Amino acid sequence: MTPLQMAMVTEAIANGGVEMQPYIVDRVEAPGGGVVTRTKPHVYRKPITAETAAELTSMMEAVVEGGTGTTAKIPGVKVAGKTGTAETGVSHSNTTWFIAFAPADQPKVAVAVVLENQHGVGGTTAAPIAKTIMEALLNVHTS
Repeated sequence: MTPLQMAMVTEAIANGGVEMQPYIVDRVEAPGGGVVTRTKPHVYRKPITAETAAELTSMMEAVVEGGTGTTAKIPGVKVAGKTGTAETGVSHSNTTWFIAFAPADQPKVAVAVVLENQHGVGGTTAAPIAKTIMEALLNVHTS
């Protein structure tokens, strides 16, 4: 699974089971600064039910509150996340990842961090990076 696909899975959970069409360009501006065109969100598909998304959100919150993703905690912000570690067959060289969204109860950001050739696990390598990204996007400074 690519980082984009992982981010889309995360976004679908955060969005109550609705996956949106990804896009890169938010808007095109004229040389004078006026907006020529703006991208509008479009539903891509609905891969899971709202009930399943709510259950996954609850489990992902538990991962950050007291599980393998505690390094992604942001004081005052509910974070939902999931760690991952894939062994590569090379000793002490893992592919680690962390997906998350915040605030868990009213999501504004979703992230996926994937790191190759790591000596640790997702909770110690990728989760702190995801935390820093979410803090920046939410304009929350705790570190």
